Amino acid sequence: MIQKSNYILNLYCIILLVCGLASCSKTKNTKNTKELLTIFELSNGQESANYEEGMWWWKEIDEQFDEVNILEMGTTDDGEPLSLIIIDSDGATTIEPLEKRKKNVLFINNGIHPGEPDGVDASMLLVRDILTNDTARELLKNNTLAIIPYYNIGGAKNRGRQSRANQEGPVDYGFRGNAQNLDLNRDFIKNDSKNAQSFVQIFQLLDPDLYIETHV
Repeated sequence: MIQKSNYILNLYCIILLVCGLASCSKTKNTKNTKELLTIFELSNGQESANYEEGMWWWKEIDEQFDEVNILEMGTTDDGEPLSLIIIDSDGATTIEPLEKRKKNVLFINNGIHPGEPDGVDASMLLVRDILTNDTARELLKNNTLAIIPYYNIGGAKNRGRQSRANQEGPVDYGFRGNAQNLDLNRDFIKNDSKNAQSFVQIFQLLDPDLYIETHV
């Protein structure tokens, strides 16, 4: 497999460690992952999946694994639904209230600033490797993952190469402002955007044990 660059690998390892896996080393594949290679890997670490590519990849993995379900959780200023990926060994399509849970819930939010796409790609690698490796798959016995693949969808679609001149890669990346040109990282309290309004509903539903926002 193509080696992950340092900035992706660091986040990837942190998430695995948080979930309780002591090592980031690869274990034996239980399923052919050729069709599940990401844009990041296919480009030798030079590119990050755009919104359309990323959602296509998630739909592919949803079709192949019963543990994966894609939910539409409200709308965004761009008009696209805000997707939430649930990865659960029981194939859950909803999250039980906190008092009834038997598993930890880890909530990861990617693409708040789409020019910082590390988490977008790391989440794909994380989920693919958990589902296709025997040791990592054990994580799902005690943990449910909930992932927003792209929070700022409007900004993710507005791609360029010059808005983050001091950043090392990728070749193309999204823009900080969303479809209303709002900085969504400043909007979690104000809720001026439809994105933030949908996020509040998701957060209250999940009531996660651990919440991770991915940036650079």
